[in-house]
Amino acid sequence: MNWGYKIVFGLGAFMLFIVGAGVYMVSNDSDSLVDPDYYEKGLNYDDTYHKKENLLNHEAKPNLQVTKDTLTITFVAAGNKGNLNFKRPDNGKLDKTLPFATQTNQFKLPLSSFEKGNWNVEIDWKNGDLDYLSDQALFIQ
Repeated sequence: MNWGYKIVFGLGAFMLFIVGAGVYMVSNDSDSLVDPDYYEKGLNYDDTYHKKENLLNHEAKPNLQVTKDTLTITFVAAGNKGNLNFKRPDNGKLDKTLPFATQTNQFKLPLSSFEKGNWNVEIDWKNGDLDYLSDQALFIQ
């Protein structure tokens, strides 16, 4: 066998590898970075923008504090109601949405059912007649 056959065989094997990799990537189309309802969120982005603007204008950013196995969220004012969205950057299957309501300015949540590691916490709440939205990173040990 001379060099010509080896080069043709090598190029053929490389092309089969590239075609196989392309077929694999197309058939396993599970991009976790793309939100399944991105279009609806894009249409409603004005609401999100106004909630974040309220957060900045009223300096209402909540304080997150983890002590042992409890997450304590301290709000600026009492009487809050909304949703907590826990998003795991490395595994979207662990994402959780929890409703909450407080009479005081604190909300406590046990973290025993959460995996340890990095989380992104999105707090979407209403206080009085104003809506707020806060995104914060959280590390659970």
